[in-house]
Amino acid sequence: MPANLTPEYRKAEEEYRRTGAPDEKLRCLQHMLRVIPKHKGTDKLQADLKHKIARFRDAVDRQQKKRGPSYRVRPEGAGQIMLVGPPNSGKSAILAALTHAEPDVADYPCSTREPVPGMVEVKGVQVQLVDLPPVWREHCESFVFDNIRAADAALVVIDLAAPDPVAAFEELKLFLSEKHIVLDPIRLDDCSCSERSPGEIEFVPVLNKKDLDPDGELCEMVVGMLEAGTPPLVVSAGTGEGLETVRRAVFELLHVIRIYAKEPGEDPDMSAPFTIPIGGTVLDFAAVVHRDFVDNFRSARVWGSAKYDGQVVQRDHVLRDGDVVELNMQSSA
Repeated sequence: MPANLTPEYRKAEEEYRRTGAPDEKLRCLQHMLRVIPKHKGTDKLQADLKHKIARFRDAVDRQQKKRGPSYRVRPEGAGQIMLVGPPNSGKSAILAALTHAEPDVADYPCSTREPVPGMVEVKGVQVQLVDLPPVWREHCESFVFDNIRAADAALVVIDLAAPDPVAAFEELKLFLSEKHIVLDPIRLDDCSCSERSPGEIEFVPVLNKKDLDPDGELCEMVVGMLEAGTPPLVVSAGTGEGLETVRRAVFELLHVIRIYAKEPGEDPDMSAPFTIPIGGTVLDFAAVVHRDFVDNFRSARVWGSAKYDGQVVQRDHVLRDGDVVELNMQSSA
């Protein structure tokens, strides 16, 4: 079976071959594994990627032990979104308002000194939000950039009441680009997955502290000047205004759909959806549920995107958000 590797995979593979640093090679390999088509034709290639990832992860870990703690946050849930911003932008307050995490929330710069993760539930799906120390030229640990590179996307938080919010945002973008991280704007009304290089990360700008601008004049001026490439979300972590838009953005940044599993003869479990990339197939869903379903796949029945409820479909059937899928395996006898 041909591999049918995508242009995005080929681009990451080329980047992997060019770079020599173990951490950069690891990042490229992880990106390749994330975007590689999942079918029998790529089984051997997937296994090779996993072997290389394990090897380079060990090499990176050995380097980190020499340097001291890395503070790399292990991903959990359906995806990992980083809260990125300059000092005193209110990232910690947003994390505290949306999750059960308890970061140090203070009205002075740099109260966050290491990553603080928290889980936010969106549409029945758990997504990991991580509050990072500020991106600041005066002092910024390397683990901040490592975490940003490894994340699925970012929310860039800007202090609306800062002396010059637009300049702070432009300086942050410039500083990240010098660290080979390119912020790639995304429109939340466009759910398509665009091709990205390993060094790019999708983001949505978040204008925080709207409560300090009651008449909205400052907000209107900043939005008009902000060349972010996508409309910002305007919120107040202090009052809670606008935070629901952030919650929705967290889900949309992942480019995933929710699929519900159903056992034969049973009602589907609607409390714990699985997630697969937009455009994913029945086989992609089977791989998420359990490897055995891929190796012994026979057929599937689908409620939702099928022509009629319970229709028997093949492995290449493209699923839609909210579909219910019943997987059937070949008999081992």
